[in-house]
Amino acid sequence: MNVAISNLVVDLNTTVPFLQIIITVYALTMASLMLLGSKMQDIVGKKNVFILGAIIFGIGTAIAALSINATMLLIGWSVLEGIGAALMTPATASIIIGTYSGDDSAFAMGIRTSFATLGAGFGPLIGGFLATFFSWRWGFGIELIIILIILTFSKKLKYFPPTMKLSDLDKLGALLSSLGIFLFVLGILSLNSVNNLIISPFMIGSGILLLIIFYFKEKNVLKKDKIPIIDIKLFKNRNFTLGTLSRMVLNLALAGAVFVLPIFFQQETGFSAFITGLAILPLTLGVLIFSIASSRIANRIEPHYLISIGFFVALVSTLFLSYQFNLNTEISNIIPGTLVLGMGLGLALPLTANIILSSVSSSEHSDASGIMSTSSSLGTSMGTAIIGVVLILATINGLYNAFDQTYPNQFSKNEINQKFTIYEEKINTTHDVLTGSKNSTLYTIVNRTVRNAMKTVFDFVSILFLVSFLISLFIRPVKRKWR
Repeated sequence: MNVAISNLVVDLNTTVPFLQIIITVYALTMASLMLLGSKMQDIVGKKNVFILGAIIFGIGTAIAALSINATMLLIGWSVLEGIGAALMTPATASIIIGTYSGDDSAFAMGIRTSFATLGAGFGPLIGGFLATFFSWRWGFGIELIIILIILTFSKKLKYFPPTMKLSDLDKLGALLSSLGIFLFVLGILSLNSVNNLIISPFMIGSGILLLIIFYFKEKNVLKKDKIPIIDIKLFKNRNFTLGTLSRMVLNLALAGAVFVLPIFFQQETGFSAFITGLAILPLTLGVLIFSIASSRIANRIEPHYLISIGFFVALVSTLFLSYQFNLNTEISNIIPGTLVLGMGLGLALPLTANIILSSVSSSEHSDASGIMSTSSSLGTSMGTAIIGVVLILATINGLYNAFDQTYPNQFSKNEINQKFTIYEEKINTTHDVLTGSKNSTLYTIVNRTVRNAMKTVFDFVSILFLVSFLISLFIRPVKRKWR
Protein backbone atom coordinates (compact mmCIF):
# COMPACT_ATOMS: atom_id res chain seq x y z
CA MET A 1 0.00 0.00 0.00
CA ASN A 2 3.03 2.29 -0.30
CA VAL A 3 1.54 3.90 -3.42
CA ALA A 4 -1.63 4.87 -1.50
CA ILE A 5 0.23 6.90 1.11
CA SER A 6 -1.47 10.18 0.23
CA ASN A 7 -4.92 8.54 0.31
CA LEU A 8 -4.22 6.94 3.68
CA VAL A 9 -3.04 10.27 5.12
CA VAL A 10 -6.42 11.82 4.24
CA ASP A 11 -8.81 8.94 5.02
CA LEU A 12 -7.25 8.00 8.36
CA ASN A 13 -6.26 11.56 9.35
CA THR A 14 -2.66 10.55 9.95
CA THR A 15 0.84 11.53 8.81
CA VAL A 16 3.57 10.11 6.59
CA PRO A 17 5.91 9.43 9.56
CA PHE A 18 3.21 7.35 11.26
CA LEU A 19 2.56 5.46 8.03
CA GLN A 20 6.30 4.80 7.83
CA ILE A 21 6.01 3.28 11.31
CA ILE A 22 3.08 1.10 10.18
CA ILE A 23 4.99 -0.13 7.13
CA THR A 24 8.12 -0.80 9.17
CA VAL A 25 6.32 -2.52 12.06
CA TYR A 26 4.83 -5.01 9.58
CA ALA A 27 8.30 -6.06 8.46
CA LEU A 28 9.54 -5.75 12.05
CA THR A 29 6.86 -8.15 13.31
CA MET A 30 7.75 -10.62 10.59
CA ALA A 31 11.47 -10.42 11.31
CA SER A 32 11.16 -10.74 15.08
CA LEU A 33 8.85 -13.78 14.91
CA MET A 34 10.29 -15.54 11.85
CA LEU A 35 12.68 -17.80 13.79
CA LEU A 36 9.87 -18.91 16.09
CA GLY A 37 7.58 -19.39 13.09
CA SER A 38 10.22 -21.52 11.42
CA LYS A 39 10.66 -23.72 14.50
CA MET A 40 6.89 -24.19 14.69
CA GLN A 41 7.19 -26.18 11.45
CA ASP A 42 9.00 -28.89 13.40
CA ILE A 43 6.40 -28.85 16.18
CA VAL A 44 3.10 -28.94 14.26
CA GLY A 45 4.26 -29.66 10.70
CA LYS A 46 5.09 -27.40 7.76
CA LYS A 47 1.66 -27.63 6.15
CA ASN A 48 -0.22 -26.90 9.37
CA VAL A 49 1.96 -23.88 10.15
CA PHE A 50 1.38 -22.52 6.66
CA ILE A 51 -2.41 -22.88 7.01
CA LEU A 52 -2.41 -21.30 10.49
CA GLY A 53 -0.38 -18.39 9.17
CA ALA A 54 -2.80 -17.92 6.27
CA ILE A 55 -5.77 -17.77 8.67
CA ILE A 56 -4.12 -15.16 10.91
CA PHE A 57 -3.04 -13.18 7.85
CA GLY A 58 -6.61 -13.25 6.53
CA ILE A 59 -8.03 -11.95 9.82
CA GLY A 60 -5.50 -9.11 9.81
CA THR A 61 -6.36 -8.27 6.22
CA ALA A 62 -10.07 -8.02 7.06
CA ILE A 63 -9.34 -5.69 9.99
CA ALA A 64 -7.07 -3.52 7.83
CA ALA A 65 -9.75 -3.23 5.15
CA LEU A 66 -12.27 -2.01 7.71
CA SER A 67 -9.89 0.39 9.50
CA ILE A 68 -11.41 3.64 10.73
CA ASN A 69 -8.12 5.05 12.04
CA ALA A 70 -4.38 4.49 11.78
CA THR A 71 -4.24 2.46 15.01
CA MET A 72 -6.70 -0.08 13.64
CA LEU A 73 -4.63 -0.30 10.45
CA LEU A 74 -1.54 -0.87 12.59
CA ILE A 75 -3.19 -3.79 14.40
CA GLY A 76 -4.60 -5.44 11.28
CA TRP A 77 -1.82 -4.81 8.77
CA SER A 78 1.35 -4.50 10.82
CA VAL A 79 0.67 -6.90 13.70
CA LEU A 80 -1.71 -9.65 12.56
CA GLU A 81 -0.57 -9.76 8.94
CA GLY A 82 3.01 -9.67 10.21
CA ILE A 83 2.40 -12.67 12.48
CA GLY A 84 0.69 -14.56 9.67
CA ALA A 85 3.54 -13.83 7.28
CA ALA A 86 6.09 -14.95 9.91
CA LEU A 87 4.42 -18.36 9.92
CA MET A 88 3.81 -18.64 6.17
CA THR A 89 7.08 -17.35 4.70
CA PRO A 90 9.60 -19.91 6.04
CA ALA A 91 7.05 -22.69 5.53
CA THR A 92 6.71 -21.92 1.81
CA ALA A 93 10.46 -22.28 1.25
CA SER A 94 10.62 -25.50 3.29
CA ILE A 95 7.62 -27.01 1.52
CA ILE A 96 9.08 -26.24 -1.91
CA ILE A 97 12.53 -27.64 -1.08
CA GLY A 98 10.93 -30.68 0.58
CA THR A 99 8.60 -31.34 -2.36
CA TYR A 100 10.97 -30.82 -5.29
CA SER A 101 14.59 -31.75 -5.91
CA GLY A 102 17.33 -31.11 -8.44
CA ASP A 103 16.44 -28.93 -11.41
CA ASP A 104 12.80 -28.83 -10.32
CA SER A 105 13.82 -27.30 -6.99
CA ALA A 106 15.76 -24.46 -8.61
CA PHE A 107 12.91 -23.81 -11.05
CA ALA A 108 10.32 -23.89 -8.24
CA MET A 109 12.29 -21.32 -6.23
CA GLY A 110 12.36 -19.13 -9.34
CA ILE A 111 8.58 -19.44 -9.67
CA ARG A 112 8.23 -18.57 -5.97
CA THR A 113 10.27 -15.42 -6.48
CA SER A 114 8.25 -14.59 -9.60
CA PHE A 115 4.93 -14.83 -7.76
CA ALA A 116 6.33 -12.76 -4.91
CA THR A 117 7.42 -10.22 -7.51
CA LEU A 118 4.00 -10.24 -9.15
CA GLY A 119 2.49 -9.37 -5.80
CA ALA A 120 5.12 -6.74 -5.02
CA GLY A 121 4.95 -5.22 -8.50
CA PHE A 122 1.38 -5.50 -9.69
CA GLY A 123 0.25 -4.91 -6.11
CA PRO A 124 1.26 -1.23 -6.27
CA LEU A 125 -0.29 -0.91 -9.73
CA ILE A 126 -3.58 -2.52 -8.72
CA GLY A 127 -3.50 -0.83 -5.32
CA GLY A 128 -2.79 2.51 -6.95
CA PHE A 129 -5.65 2.02 -9.41
CA LEU A 130 -8.06 1.09 -6.62
CA ALA A 131 -6.87 3.95 -4.36
CA THR A 132 -7.20 6.48 -7.19
CA PHE A 133 -10.54 5.43 -8.66
CA PHE A 134 -12.23 3.52 -5.82
CA SER A 135 -10.71 3.02 -2.35
CA TRP A 136 -7.46 1.71 -0.88
CA ARG A 137 -9.61 -0.66 1.18
CA TRP A 138 -10.21 -2.79 -1.90
CA GLY A 139 -6.49 -3.57 -1.97
CA PHE A 140 -6.85 -5.42 1.32
CA GLY A 141 -10.10 -6.94 0.05
CA ILE A 142 -8.25 -8.56 -2.86
CA GLU A 143 -5.63 -9.88 -0.42
CA LEU A 144 -8.44 -11.52 1.56
CA ILE A 145 -9.82 -13.18 -1.57
CA ILE A 146 -6.36 -14.57 -2.38
CA ILE A 147 -6.04 -15.96 1.16
CA LEU A 148 -9.42 -17.68 0.82
CA ILE A 149 -8.28 -19.27 -2.46
CA ILE A 150 -5.04 -20.43 -0.80
CA LEU A 151 -6.97 -22.02 2.07
CA THR A 152 -9.33 -23.73 -0.36
CA PHE A 153 -6.50 -25.46 -2.22
CA SER A 154 -4.16 -25.95 0.76
CA LYS A 155 -5.29 -29.58 1.15
CA LYS A 156 -3.26 -30.38 -1.97
CA LEU A 157 0.00 -29.46 -0.21
CA LYS A 158 2.32 -32.30 0.73
CA TYR A 159 2.10 -33.26 4.41
CA PHE A 160 5.26 -33.15 6.50
CA PRO A 161 4.94 -34.76 9.96
CA PRO A 162 6.20 -32.94 13.07
CA THR A 163 9.72 -33.79 14.20
CA MET A 164 9.70 -32.37 17.74
CA LYS A 165 7.37 -31.69 20.67
CA LEU A 166 6.24 -28.34 22.04
CA SER A 167 7.97 -29.17 25.31
CA ASP A 168 11.27 -29.30 23.39
CA LEU A 169 10.89 -25.68 22.26
CA ASP A 170 13.63 -23.36 23.53
CA LYS A 171 11.22 -20.78 24.92
CA LEU A 172 13.87 -18.50 26.40
CA GLY A 173 15.78 -18.56 23.12
CA ALA A 174 12.60 -17.64 21.24
CA LEU A 175 12.01 -14.70 23.60
CA LEU A 176 15.61 -13.46 23.38
CA SER A 177 15.72 -13.61 19.57
CA SER A 178 12.33 -11.97 19.06
CA LEU A 179 12.91 -9.19 21.59
CA GLY A 180 16.47 -8.59 20.39
CA ILE A 181 15.46 -8.17 16.75
CA PHE A 182 12.46 -6.04 17.74
CA LEU A 183 14.49 -3.59 19.83
CA PHE A 184 17.28 -3.37 17.26
CA VAL A 185 15.03 -2.42 14.36
CA LEU A 186 12.79 -0.20 16.51
CA GLY A 187 15.89 1.70 17.59
CA ILE A 188 16.86 2.28 13.96
CA LEU A 189 13.33 3.42 13.11
CA SER A 190 13.28 5.95 15.95
CA LEU A 191 16.42 7.65 14.63
CA ASN A 192 14.22 9.82 12.37
CA SER A 193 13.70 12.28 15.22
CA VAL A 194 16.29 14.33 17.09
CA ASN A 195 14.17 13.82 20.20
CA ASN A 196 15.19 10.15 20.19
CA LEU A 197 18.96 10.60 20.04
CA ILE A 198 19.28 9.09 23.52
CA ILE A 199 16.64 6.36 23.46
CA SER A 200 17.48 5.12 19.93
CA PRO A 201 21.09 4.07 20.65
CA PHE A 202 19.87 2.51 23.90
CA MET A 203 17.32 0.35 22.05
CA ILE A 204 19.83 -0.58 19.34
CA GLY A 205 22.43 -1.51 21.94
CA SER A 206 19.89 -3.46 23.99
CA GLY A 207 18.79 -5.37 20.91
CA ILE A 208 22.38 -6.26 19.99
CA LEU A 209 23.09 -7.31 23.59
CA LEU A 210 20.05 -9.61 23.65
CA LEU A 211 21.08 -11.18 20.34
CA ILE A 212 24.60 -11.81 21.69
CA ILE A 213 23.07 -13.45 24.78
CA PHE A 214 20.82 -15.46 22.43
CA TYR A 215 23.87 -16.67 20.48
CA PHE A 216 25.64 -18.00 23.59
CA LYS A 217 22.35 -19.41 24.89
CA GLU A 218 21.97 -21.43 21.68
CA LYS A 219 25.56 -22.67 21.94
CA ASN A 220 24.80 -23.90 25.43
CA VAL A 221 21.61 -25.62 24.25
CA LEU A 222 23.58 -27.48 21.58
CA LYS A 223 26.18 -28.60 24.12
CA LYS A 224 23.38 -30.17 26.18
CA ASP A 225 22.12 -32.04 23.07
CA LYS A 226 18.82 -30.16 23.21
CA ILE A 227 16.95 -28.54 20.32
CA PRO A 228 17.82 -24.84 19.77
CA ILE A 229 15.66 -22.21 18.08
CA ILE A 230 18.25 -22.14 15.31
CA ASP A 231 21.22 -24.37 14.68
CA ILE A 232 24.05 -21.82 14.86
CA LYS A 233 26.40 -24.43 13.38
CA LEU A 234 24.80 -23.58 10.04
CA PHE A 235 26.83 -20.36 10.01
CA LYS A 236 29.98 -22.44 9.66
CA ASN A 237 28.71 -23.26 6.18
CA ARG A 238 30.34 -20.64 3.95
CA ASN A 239 27.73 -20.54 1.19
CA PHE A 240 24.87 -20.49 3.68
CA THR A 241 26.34 -17.57 5.62
CA LEU A 242 27.42 -15.50 2.61
CA GLY A 243 24.17 -16.18 0.75
CA THR A 244 22.09 -15.17 3.78
CA LEU A 245 24.14 -12.02 4.39
CA SER A 246 24.06 -10.87 0.76
CA ARG A 247 20.31 -11.52 0.58
CA MET A 248 19.71 -9.46 3.73
CA VAL A 249 21.67 -6.49 2.35
CA LEU A 250 19.82 -6.85 -0.97
CA ASN A 251 16.44 -6.70 0.77
CA LEU A 252 17.60 -3.70 2.79
CA ALA A 253 18.45 -1.82 -0.41
CA LEU A 254 15.33 -2.91 -2.28
CA ALA A 255 12.91 -2.09 0.55
CA GLY A 256 14.41 1.36 0.96
CA ALA A 257 14.18 2.12 -2.75
CA VAL A 258 10.60 0.84 -3.03
CA PHE A 259 9.60 2.90 0.03
CA VAL A 260 11.12 6.18 -1.17
CA LEU A 261 9.95 6.05 -4.82
CA PRO A 262 6.19 6.37 -4.09
CA ILE A 263 6.87 9.19 -1.63
CA PHE A 264 8.90 11.06 -4.25
CA PHE A 265 6.33 10.67 -7.02
CA GLN A 266 3.34 11.63 -4.88
CA GLN A 267 4.98 14.29 -2.73
CA GLU A 268 7.31 15.99 -5.17
CA THR A 269 5.75 15.47 -8.62
CA GLY A 270 2.09 15.16 -7.59
CA PHE A 271 1.48 11.82 -9.36
CA SER A 272 -1.60 9.83 -8.39
CA ALA A 273 -1.33 6.44 -6.69
CA PHE A 274 -2.16 4.71 -9.99
CA ILE A 275 0.54 6.56 -11.96
CA THR A 276 2.99 5.84 -9.15
CA GLY A 277 2.18 2.14 -9.50
CA LEU A 278 2.88 2.38 -13.24
CA ALA A 279 6.24 4.00 -12.50
CA ILE A 280 7.31 0.99 -10.41
CA LEU A 281 5.96 -1.59 -12.89
CA PRO A 282 9.17 -1.89 -15.02
CA LEU A 283 11.08 -3.02 -11.94
CA THR A 284 8.48 -5.74 -11.40
CA LEU A 285 8.60 -6.94 -14.99
CA GLY A 286 12.39 -7.14 -14.88
CA VAL A 287 12.35 -9.26 -11.73
CA LEU A 288 9.51 -11.44 -13.03
CA ILE A 289 11.16 -12.30 -16.35
CA PHE A 290 14.65 -12.91 -15.00
CA SER A 291 13.46 -14.84 -11.93
CA ILE A 292 11.82 -17.40 -14.20
CA ALA A 293 14.79 -17.45 -16.56
CA SER A 294 17.48 -17.58 -13.86
CA SER A 295 17.31 -21.35 -13.27
CA ARG A 296 17.65 -21.99 -17.01
CA ILE A 297 20.53 -19.56 -17.35
CA ALA A 298 22.17 -21.28 -14.37
CA ASN A 299 22.45 -24.42 -16.51
CA ARG A 300 24.96 -22.55 -18.67
CA ILE A 301 26.60 -20.17 -16.22
CA GLU A 302 27.65 -21.00 -12.66
CA PRO A 303 24.98 -19.75 -10.21
CA HIS A 304 27.48 -17.90 -8.01
CA TYR A 305 28.65 -15.97 -11.08
CA LEU A 306 25.05 -15.09 -11.96
CA ILE A 307 24.42 -13.82 -8.44
CA SER A 308 27.44 -11.51 -8.69
CA ILE A 309 26.31 -10.35 -12.13
CA GLY A 310 22.83 -9.63 -10.74
CA PHE A 311 24.21 -7.51 -7.91
CA PHE A 312 26.51 -5.64 -10.28
CA VAL A 313 23.65 -4.88 -12.69
CA ALA A 314 21.56 -3.61 -9.75
CA LEU A 315 24.48 -1.42 -8.68
CA VAL A 316 24.79 0.14 -12.15
CA SER A 317 21.04 0.81 -12.29
CA THR A 318 20.92 2.65 -8.94
CA LEU A 319 23.94 4.75 -9.89
CA PHE A 320 22.01 5.75 -13.02
CA LEU A 321 18.83 6.45 -11.03
CA SER A 322 20.66 8.69 -8.57
CA TYR A 323 20.87 11.39 -11.28
CA GLN A 324 17.25 11.18 -12.48
CA PHE A 325 15.27 12.91 -9.72
CA ASN A 326 14.03 16.50 -9.55
CA LEU A 327 10.67 18.29 -9.50
CA ASN A 328 10.37 17.85 -13.29
CA THR A 329 11.05 14.10 -13.35
CA GLU A 330 8.77 12.05 -15.59
CA ILE A 331 8.18 8.30 -15.54
CA SER A 332 10.17 7.95 -18.76
CA ASN A 333 13.25 9.26 -16.95
CA ILE A 334 13.37 6.34 -14.54
CA ILE A 335 12.01 3.44 -16.64
CA PRO A 336 15.47 2.40 -17.95
CA GLY A 337 16.92 2.39 -14.44
CA THR A 338 14.05 0.53 -12.75
CA LEU A 339 13.86 -2.04 -15.56
CA VAL A 340 17.58 -2.81 -15.33
CA LEU A 341 17.32 -2.90 -11.53
CA GLY A 342 14.58 -5.51 -11.86
CA MET A 343 16.74 -7.57 -14.21
CA GLY A 344 19.60 -7.64 -11.71
CA LEU A 345 17.34 -8.53 -8.80
CA GLY A 346 15.64 -11.22 -10.89
CA LEU A 347 18.99 -12.97 -11.30
CA ALA A 348 20.09 -12.63 -7.68
CA LEU A 349 16.96 -13.29 -5.60
CA PRO A 350 15.99 -16.87 -6.58
CA LEU A 351 19.57 -18.09 -6.95
CA THR A 352 20.65 -16.83 -3.52
CA ALA A 353 17.64 -18.62 -2.00
CA ASN A 354 18.49 -21.83 -3.83
CA ILE A 355 22.16 -21.66 -2.84
CA ILE A 356 21.24 -21.07 0.81
CA LEU A 357 18.82 -23.99 1.02
CA SER A 358 20.77 -26.40 -1.20
CA SER A 359 23.89 -25.93 0.92
CA VAL A 360 22.29 -27.69 3.91
CA SER A 361 20.84 -31.16 4.49
CA SER A 362 17.12 -31.86 4.30
CA SER A 363 16.92 -32.14 8.11
CA GLU A 364 18.21 -28.56 8.36
CA HIS A 365 15.72 -27.03 5.91
CA SER A 366 13.42 -25.64 8.62
CA ASP A 367 16.26 -23.86 10.41
CA ALA A 368 17.82 -22.69 7.15
CA SER A 369 14.55 -21.34 5.75
CA GLY A 370 13.83 -19.62 9.06
CA ILE A 371 17.21 -17.89 9.13
CA MET A 372 16.93 -16.92 5.46
CA SER A 373 13.41 -15.53 5.90
CA THR A 374 14.36 -13.73 9.11
CA SER A 375 17.40 -12.09 7.54
CA SER A 376 15.33 -11.03 4.52
CA SER A 377 12.59 -9.55 6.71
CA LEU A 378 15.20 -7.90 8.91
CA GLY A 379 16.72 -6.33 5.81
CA THR A 380 13.30 -5.16 4.65
CA SER A 381 12.39 -3.56 7.98
CA MET A 382 15.81 -1.94 8.36
CA GLY A 383 15.68 -0.73 4.76
CA THR A 384 12.41 1.12 5.23
CA ALA A 385 13.64 2.66 8.48
CA ILE A 386 17.20 3.53 7.45
CA ILE A 387 16.37 4.90 3.99
CA GLY A 388 13.52 6.90 5.50
CA VAL A 389 15.95 8.45 7.97
CA VAL A 390 18.51 9.13 5.22
CA LEU A 391 15.86 10.85 3.09
CA ILE A 392 14.58 13.06 5.90
CA LEU A 393 18.03 14.07 7.13
CA ALA A 394 19.30 14.74 3.59
CA THR A 395 16.23 16.85 2.77
CA ILE A 396 16.32 18.93 5.95
CA ASN A 397 20.08 19.46 5.68
CA GLY A 398 19.70 20.45 2.03
CA LEU A 399 16.97 22.95 2.86
CA TYR A 400 19.03 24.48 5.65
CA ASN A 401 22.04 24.94 3.37
CA ALA A 402 20.03 26.21 0.39
CA PHE A 403 18.05 28.76 2.41
CA ASP A 404 21.15 29.92 4.24
CA GLN A 405 22.99 30.51 0.95
CA THR A 406 20.08 32.20 -0.84
CA TYR A 407 18.48 34.09 2.07
CA PRO A 408 21.28 34.59 4.60
CA ASN A 409 19.98 35.41 8.08
CA GLN A 410 16.35 35.70 6.85
CA PHE A 411 15.03 32.30 7.94
CA SER A 412 15.76 30.48 11.17
CA LYS A 413 16.29 26.75 11.18
CA ASN A 414 13.11 26.34 13.21
CA GLU A 415 11.05 28.16 10.56
CA ILE A 416 12.48 26.01 7.76
CA ASN A 417 11.97 22.84 9.78
CA GLN A 418 8.37 23.84 10.53
CA LYS A 419 7.62 24.36 6.83
CA PHE A 420 9.25 21.07 5.93
CA THR A 421 7.35 19.20 8.65
CA ILE A 422 3.99 20.47 7.36
CA TYR A 423 4.96 19.61 3.80
CA GLU A 424 6.32 16.18 4.69
CA GLU A 425 3.45 15.11 6.94
CA LYS A 426 0.48 16.25 4.85
CA ILE A 427 1.67 15.53 1.34
CA ASN A 428 -1.78 15.50 -0.23
CA THR A 429 -2.91 18.97 0.82
CA THR A 430 0.27 21.02 0.97
CA HIS A 431 2.02 20.19 -2.29
CA ASP A 432 2.81 23.84 -3.03
CA VAL A 433 3.70 24.98 0.49
CA LEU A 434 7.39 25.17 -0.39
CA THR A 435 7.68 25.08 -4.16
CA GLY A 436 5.66 28.06 -5.34
CA SER A 437 6.07 29.23 -8.93
CA LYS A 438 8.50 27.31 -11.14
CA ASN A 439 10.30 30.57 -11.87
CA SER A 440 10.70 31.52 -8.23
CA THR A 441 13.88 31.31 -6.22
CA LEU A 442 12.01 29.19 -3.69
CA TYR A 443 11.16 26.63 -6.37
CA THR A 444 14.81 26.49 -7.41
CA ILE A 445 15.87 25.90 -3.81
CA VAL A 446 13.41 23.06 -3.30
CA ASN A 447 14.22 21.51 -6.68
CA ARG A 448 17.92 21.47 -5.82
CA THR A 449 17.17 20.10 -2.36
CA VAL A 450 15.00 17.29 -3.72
CA ARG A 451 17.57 16.40 -6.37
CA ASN A 452 20.40 16.21 -3.85
CA ALA A 453 18.33 14.32 -1.27
CA MET A 454 17.26 11.65 -3.76
CA LYS A 455 20.83 11.37 -5.02
CA THR A 456 22.00 10.82 -1.45
CA VAL A 457 19.39 8.09 -0.99
CA PHE A 458 20.28 6.23 -4.19
CA ASP A 459 24.01 6.64 -3.58
CA PHE A 460 23.40 4.93 -0.24
CA VAL A 461 21.40 2.17 -1.98
CA SER A 462 24.26 1.79 -4.48
CA ILE A 463 26.70 1.27 -1.62
CA LEU A 464 24.47 -1.50 -0.28
CA PHE A 465 24.41 -3.24 -3.66
CA LEU A 466 28.19 -2.87 -3.84
CA VAL A 467 28.46 -4.61 -0.46
CA SER A 468 26.20 -7.43 -1.71
CA PHE A 469 28.30 -7.74 -4.86
CA LEU A 470 31.55 -7.98 -2.88
CA ILE A 471 30.06 -10.59 -0.54
CA SER A 472 28.84 -12.68 -3.48
CA LEU A 473 32.36 -12.90 -4.91
CA PHE A 474 33.28 -15.22 -2.03
CA ILE A 475 30.43 -17.68 -2.61
CA ARG A 476 31.84 -21.02 -3.69
CA PRO A 477 30.71 -22.90 -6.81
CA VAL A 478 27.64 -25.03 -6.19
CA LYS A 479 27.56 -28.74 -6.87
CA ARG A 480 25.45 -28.88 -10.00
CA LYS A 481 22.60 -31.02 -8.67
CA TRP A 482 20.07 -29.50 -11.03
CA ARG A 483 21.97 -29.71 -14.26
